[in-house]
Amino acid sequence: MGCVEHKAFEADQGIAQAPAWRVLEAELASVASGLDQRFVDAGHSLERAYDTVGRLIGSLESVTNALDRDAADRAVATMRANADRLASLPARQKKRQQSLDVLQQASGAVQKEIVRVDRTLDLLKICGQYLKVAAAGAHGFAEFADAMVSELDVSEREIHEISKDVGQLSSTVPCVIEINRVLDSECARLCPHVPDKLSADAIGLQQNQIDAAKRAESIATIARDIRAKLSAAHGAMQIGDITRQRLEHAAQACRFLGTALEEFDRVDASAAKALEGQVMALLAAQVADATADLQRETRALGASFRGIATQVASMLAPHEPRAVDAASDGVFLQLLEDSVAEVDAVTAHLRDADTRSTQLGSEASATVRRLGERLTTIHRVTGGVRIMAWNSDLRSYRMGRAGDGLARIAAEIRCSVNTLEMVSGAVASAFERLSHAAEAIGSAPDCDEDTNDSLPEALAVIRAGALLTRQGMSGLDRDAGAIHDIVAEMTSAVDCETAFAEPLSRINAQLEALAMPVVDASQTMTPTSEQVFHAINAIYTMAQERHVHRRFLPGDDQPDVQASTAMADADDFDGLF
Repeated sequence: MGCVEHKAFEADQGIAQAPAWRVLEAELASVASGLDQRFVDAGHSLERAYDTVGRLIGSLESVTNALDRDAADRAVATMRANADRLASLPARQKKRQQSLDVLQQASGAVQKEIVRVDRTLDLLKICGQYLKVAAAGAHGFAEFADAMVSELDVSEREIHEISKDVGQLSSTVPCVIEINRVLDSECARLCPHVPDKLSADAIGLQQNQIDAAKRAESIATIARDIRAKLSAAHGAMQIGDITRQRLEHAAQACRFLGTALEEFDRVDASAAKALEGQVMALLAAQVADATADLQRETRALGASFRGIATQVASMLAPHEPRAVDAASDGVFLQLLEDSVAEVDAVTAHLRDADTRSTQLGSEASATVRRLGERLTTIHRVTGGVRIMAWNSDLRSYRMGRAGDGLARIAAEIRCSVNTLEMVSGAVASAFERLSHAAEAIGSAPDCDEDTNDSLPEALAVIRAGALLTRQGMSGLDRDAGAIHDIVAEMTSAVDCETAFAEPLSRINAQLEALAMPVVDASQTMTPTSEQVFHAINAIYTMAQERHVHRRFLPGDDQPDVQASTAMADADDFDGLF
C-alpha cells in the first residue's frame, strides 16, 4: 500500500472557517484508517507466510523421512554385494571352467577305460569257455567255468550301465561349457568397469542420501526459527491496532471538545479558551506518546522481518548445486538404474549358468555315486574270479602233467584279472576326479539367491526414496521465493515512518501550537470542563493512555481518576495494554 497522504482542506470559504478541532479530528481519523488498513494487510501477509513456512517444513521433514536409514543401508549393501559378486565373476568363471574341463576329461578317461574293461571281460569269458573244453568233463572245472561266466555277465551289465551313465554325463557338459563361454564374453565386456561403477554409485547414493537429509534438516531448522519469529511478530503487530485506537480516541476527544466549546462560547469565552488549550496539550501528549510507541515497535518489526529475509536467502544457499554434484537427483537415479540394469542382465546369465552348473554337478554327483556302487560290484566279481582262478590252478596241479593245459588257462585268467583290477583302479581314479569336479560345479555361491532376489527390491526402495526426496525439495525454491515476497510486503506495510511520519508530525505540531496548559487547573476548570476530561478518560482502553491523561487532570479529581485507572488496569488481562 502506498504512503498515506494528508488530505488538506481546500481554501474555500466553508472549509477555511472550520474550527481547529474539526480539522484535527478529520486528520486523526484519516491517519487511523490508513494505519489500520496497512496492519490488516500485513496481518494477512503474516498468515500467508506462516502457512507457507509450515508447508515448507512439512516437505523438508518428508525428505528427512524419505528413506528409512536401515532400509537405505540394506539397499546400498545389496548393491555393493552384487558389485562384489560381479567383480569376482572372472575368478569364479575360471574355477568353474577348470572343473568343467576336469569333468570332461575324467568322463573321457572313464569311457576309454570302460572299453578296456569290456575287452578284458570278453577275454575272461573266452578263457572260461577254453577252461571248460580243456577240462573235458573233469570234476569241478565245468562248474567253475560256468560260475565264472555268470559272474562276468554281471560285471558286463554293470560296465554297460557305467558306460551309459558316463555317456549321458558327457553329453551335458558341452551345454554348460557353452553357457560358460557366453558368460565369459559378458564378463570380458563388463568387468571390471561395470561392477566398479555400481559400487561407486552405491557409495554415491549413500552419500547423496546423507547430504540430502542434512541439507533438508538444516533448511528445516532455519524454517522453524522463521516460523517462531513470525509467531512472535503476530503479537508485536498489535501495535498497529493499539495506535489506531489511540488516534481514534484522540479524534473522539476532539469531538467532545467541539461540543463543549459550543456551550462555552455562549457563556465564558476565556474558560473555553483555557479548556481548548489544555485538551490540545493533552492530545499532543497522547499523539506524541502513541507515535513514539509506534515508531519503536515498527522499527523492531522491520528489523525482525529483514532478519527473516536474510534467513530465507540462507535457506536457498545449501540447495545450490555443489561442485561434487555432477548431476541432479533425477539424472543420478537414471545413472544408477542403468548400472543396476546392466548388472541385472549379467546376473541373469550368471543365474542361468549357476543353475545349469548346479544341476550338472548334482547329476554328476549322483552318477559318481551310482558308478561307485557298480565299480564295487565289479571289484567283487574280479576278486571272485581271481579266487576261482587260483582254485583251478591248484586242481590242475594235483592232476600232474594232465593238468598243464588247465594251469596255463588259469594263469591267463589271473593275468586278465590283474589287467581288470588295474583298469578298474584307473576308472576309480577318474571317478574321484569326477566327484571333486562335480562337487565344485554343484556348490552354489554363498548368499547368491538372496542377493539376486533383493537387487530389484533395493532399486525399488532407492527409487521411492529418491522420488520423495525430489518431491520434497522441488517446492523449496517456490516456497522460499513466496516467503521472501511476503516478508517484503510485510516489511513495507509496517514501515510506518515512511508512510505516517509526516502526517503524524504535522498533526502533533498543530496540537502543540494550540496547546495552552494552565498553571492551576483546579481554579480554571468549570464543571463543564471537568465533564469533558472525565468523558475523555472514559473512552480510554489502554493503561498508557490513562497514564498520559493523568498528568492533565484537575488536581482535586486526580485521586478519583487514579482509583478508576487502577480498577481499569486490574481488568486488563491480555498483556497488550
